[in-house]
Amino acid sequence: MLKRLSYFNFALALFIILWGAWVRLSGSGAGCGEHWPLCNGVVVPLDPSLKTLTEFIHRLTSGVFGITVFWSWVLAVKTKVYSIKKSFSFTLIFTITEALIGAVLVKKGLVENNDSALRAFAISFHLINTLGLLYFLVQNIFLSVSKKKKLIPLRLPEIFIILLFMLSGGTGAIAALGNTLFPETSLIDGLMKDFDSTSHFLINLRIFHPMFAVGLAVATYLYANSQGVNFKKGLVLFIYLSIGWGVLNWLLLAPSWGALIHLFIADMFFSYFSYVSLSVRNH
Repeated sequence: MLKRLSYFNFALALFIILWGAWVRLSGSGAGCGEHWPLCNGVVVPLDPSLKTLTEFIHRLTSGVFGITVFWSWVLAVKTKVYSIKKSFSFTLIFTITEALIGAVLVKKGLVENNDSALRAFAISFHLINTLGLLYFLVQNIFLSVSKKKKLIPLRLPEIFIILLFMLSGGTGAIAALGNTLFPETSLIDGLMKDFDSTSHFLINLRIFHPMFAVGLAVATYLYANSQGVNFKKGLVLFIYLSIGWGVLNWLLLAPSWGALIHLFIADMFFSYFSYVSLSVRNH
């Protein structure tokens, strides 16, 4: 049961992450007003608008995720394996903080057209917390299928790469917000605004995302060279896929569907790296 729940939680988390991005891209963040966890003051909205339905689906699936994470934690606590108890406990903690960040975004009105520094910080922290949640969801899967129950801690190169993932993800969230609130009409115009001191700070900050992304690609490639052939091929594939789609998404002026695919690739890249790092440390 714990194994099936681990896979289910990971798959549902990916859906919720992508749907949450769609909530932002479609401007549906205020679809339930400033009410949380209720939607417009009710449990189930009747005759909802499209934006309300979009936000409600996000909350409903997040609620289901919270229940299944809690269920898996209860099962994990009943085991006699310390690493399993610890991993599922951290998963529950990150799930709770994820929900609390979402509540702050709604209650403080950090949705739709809000372009404040507080929103930029909140969504950046939101994505970093999401990566932490994904890491422990992957670790749950690893523990449920592996015979190794005593985990070796992260090593310095792996900690460095995870830090780069978080910096790339956090700045990516800010860049995505800037692209959503201030869509460009041409590449040249966008590049000029990036380095224009009179541009909105969200525009000026988006240059940091490709810088950290390139640093992440280089660090991961060096790490991949020290691993087995199969793991190396997988990591290199994700490096090319992430950078390639990032460039293509930029050339296309970051359409909504392109941003969703970019986010999906990035999350799968991080998840695969997490699994590789667990496997090579605990083989």
